Amino acid sequence: MENIKEIIAKNLTELRKANKLTQGALAEKLNYSDKAVSRWEHAETLPDIETLCRICDIYGVSFEYLLKKDPSAPPVRMPTKSNRARHVIICLITICTVWLAATLLFTMVQALYDVNPWQLFVWAIPASITTVAIYNRMWWKNKVCLALTASFNTWTIILAIYLQLISYNMWMLFIIGVPIQALILLAVTIPEKRT
Repeated sequence: MENIKEIIAKNLTELRKANKLTQGALAEKLNYSDKAVSRWEHAETLPDIETLCRICDIYGVSFEYLLKKDPSAPPVRMPTKSNRARHVIICLITICTVWLAATLLFTMVQALYDVNPWQLFVWAIPASITTVAIYNRMWWKNKVCLALTASFNTWTIILAIYLQLISYNMWMLFIIGVPIQALILLAVTIPEKRT
């Protein structure tokens, strides 16, 4: 009987080739080195459970599929252009919902209290950026997008607080953004490759 390590290795290799990925491309998606992927495919080592689950998500197969000696053809589904387009549309719909909510609140507050709560639109900016950050974490896992959303969120939240409290002339709030921006830039440059 074949060793479970060899079965998983064979299935990992077949899935990667069926999806036309190189070991390097898969390694990049998983934040591992291509040498680690090679060791998995040669049954020298096994990835941890969390990584195996991520691999299953990438290939669109169940965890059990990796354990089968002679699995039937897997339902291979890599992220396609239509999936990416669908994700972008869902993200845009959510952002539009944020702005619709801001508009409705603006209208209601203005009608009920006869004030002009224009700051609601300023607060809708970081809410929209947070939406993009959440979807990036769920679907795209792009470090550049992560850095940009964190940076924009920092500065728009500071701006929103400043404009909300404009009568207090709290311009020094913007100084807080400088070390936060430095931390964001340092955090996204930390290498995540694992061997």
